[in-house]
Amino acid sequence: MRKTSIPQMTLAYLAGIHGRGGHTLKVYDCIASGITNEDLFMDMDEFQPEAAFINTVTPSINADLLFVETFKKRYQGCFTVVFGTHVTALHQEIMNKNSFIDCVIRHEPEWTSQELISALQDGRIPDEGIHGCTMRVNGKVIVSADREYNSDLDSLGFPAWEHFDKSRYFHPIFNKPYVMVSASRGCVHNCIFCVGHLYYGKKVRFRSIASVIDELENHVIGKFGIRHVWMHADDFTCSPEYVKKLCKAIIERKIKITWWTNTRVDKRDEEMFQLMRDAGCFMLSIGGESGNAQILKMIKKGTKPEHIKDTVKLLRKVGISSLVYFLIGLPGETRETIQETVDFAKQINPDYVEFYPATPYPGTEFFDIVRAKNLVVDVNWDNYMTGGSQFVIEIPGVKKEKLDKIIRKAYRKFYLRPAYAWILFKRALRPAEFLRLMSFGVGYFRRFLSPTN
Repeated sequence: MRKTSIPQMTLAYLAGIHGRGGHTLKVYDCIASGITNEDLFMDMDEFQPEAAFINTVTPSINADLLFVETFKKRYQGCFTVVFGTHVTALHQEIMNKNSFIDCVIRHEPEWTSQELISALQDGRIPDEGIHGCTMRVNGKVIVSADREYNSDLDSLGFPAWEHFDKSRYFHPIFNKPYVMVSASRGCVHNCIFCVGHLYYGKKVRFRSIASVIDELENHVIGKFGIRHVWMHADDFTCSPEYVKKLCKAIIERKIKITWWTNTRVDKRDEEMFQLMRDAGCFMLSIGGESGNAQILKMIKKGTKPEHIKDTVKLLRKVGISSLVYFLIGLPGETRETIQETVDFAKQINPDYVEFYPATPYPGTEFFDIVRAKNLVVDVNWDNYMTGGSQFVIEIPGVKKEKLDKIIRKAYRKFYLRPAYAWILFKRALRPAEFLRLMSFGVGYFRRFLSPTN
């Protein structure tokens, strides 16, 4: 099975912004392309960078920092910048402990990076720093004021995917290369486990319909020939009217794409789902989180189990596949509520389901809760992986060795049953679905269903 790689949309936006600004760029997605540090340094020795922007995430932060340290020793005159939700949440700690980092960009980096590069070109960083940055100014770490979120998303232009090998971006739901297209940023909800607000804020900002259509028609398809898209948004269906207008425009322009995105279960709108289907949407991912109403209340999800059930039912009626995510280990979790969630997943019977350990990321209320209650049993950031099977927190009343087996057992209970086999049989009659099921199925079997695991 091919390795799943996610398109680096923020890097692509940064490449587009600074490329259009007249700067000479080198852009690397080392994970997707399999580029080693040695390969990169051989290229950099000739290029001699003046500034470097490094994307970071929690499960790779240790490796990220080690890379930046090695990079800085080799290119001492290069201004090193890191960004991402992890360094946003822990910006002062990151700067104080890692002298080889010159700047942390907090929250979304695009507009801040433009001002930062302009200041570096002028040869002087203001004494008060640059809004949105925690940086070294005259030998001191300066925490500047937050930058206000820019509502003009159209001004970002389009991601510069020409710097990336698109064939490396593979996901089994497409079984073909794909890219991301961002329709909006931000989410108004208060889920205690989500890091989205650290990056894009708590106010939803929309791109214009014309801009999204232009990107799909002339950039994604016209320039790169790609017709598989992840419509990226923190809460894609937060405005049903916006979604309806976008889908109508895709249909009217006869833009032939296959895409997927997310929806909250309190945004059930049959007309919207029908238009999404007609515009090429074949799957919606749903953050179900738990089958227990009290846990949903405790995590401030703002939904109820019946909302999840009704949404899956409506999507099946409309003809859009559903992928429901559940988190095991949220506040209030017990052995009984875990079983309740697994039973609930079988009852609502979505097309796909994924069970993840609930992971407390820095900057979230969930992180503060588990630390205050001394429930953290693993402090190695390497293991804070969304979509993995390793628990980093304790669930009261459930032994750690039992927790490590819970995820695989949950998958087996859901997928290895006659009711689900019937769903697969009906869907496998469609050629495109058959190929998708084969790709998805092999991955699931290897990860969770194989008797050797």
